[in-house]
Amino acid sequence: MKAVLKGDEYILNGQKSAWVSNGTIATHAAVHVSLDPSKGMQGSGLAIIPLDLPGISRGKPLDKIGQRPLNQGEIFFEEVKVPKKYMLIADTAMMQIVAKMILVNANGGMGITFVGLAQAAYDEALKYAKQRIQGGVPIFEHKNIKLQLFNMFIKVEAARAYARRMSLYNTVNEMGSSPHAIAAKVLSTKTAFEVASEAITIFGGNGLTREYPIEKMFRDARAAMIEDGENNALSIAGAVDLI
Repeated sequence: MKAVLKGDEYILNGQKSAWVSNGTIATHAAVHVSLDPSKGMQGSGLAIIPLDLPGISRGKPLDKIGQRPLNQGEIFFEEVKVPKKYMLIADTAMMQIVAKMILVNANGGMGITFVGLAQAAYDEALKYAKQRIQGGVPIFEHKNIKLQLFNMFIKVEAARAYARRMSLYNTVNEMGSSPHAIAAKVLSTKTAFEVASEAITIFGGNGLTREYPIEKMFRDARAAMIEDGENNALSIAGAVDLI
């Protein structure tokens, strides 16, 4: 989306994609804008914009496979006049530093959050395995279920340990580490998806129904592997930062 300075105002034109979090209900937004199109992504700035200004309209909320409580939708800008003082970051070089900090914080937060989802999926599977009777005993007594649950336990604990290490490292280092944050996001979301999938197997047919929460956890975990950056694309970016 382009922002052109005219006098004491920026004129905004363009569209933000359907993946804007709270896009259809928010009252204000932190908006990345193009100040110098010739520089591509390196020509960006950041503005704080009230979303009731003339020229702003919104699309419908997305109907998604997972994370449905998270409202997401398009925002359109047509000749929107924004006071110059609303441009929080007009220095494109500074914006590159801020963008990297945003990436670190967002992916680090995803890493922590989805370890929690992995833990929840494991907890639900363990509880169900103790309650579900098959062959006259709780299914936990069957060796294949024990092995499956312990492998899930290993994955959750490994992802949690890494998320904690990443969080500590990025807390004590002022700029934080993009590769560490991305690695946490990729590992945690992948773990959450794998553990939730294994949990559905333990639940059997019940895992496919909305009577139990595990099907929602599975859908939410799958969405997380794309949210805040698709995992493969993020991994490539993280690899570049290693250099």
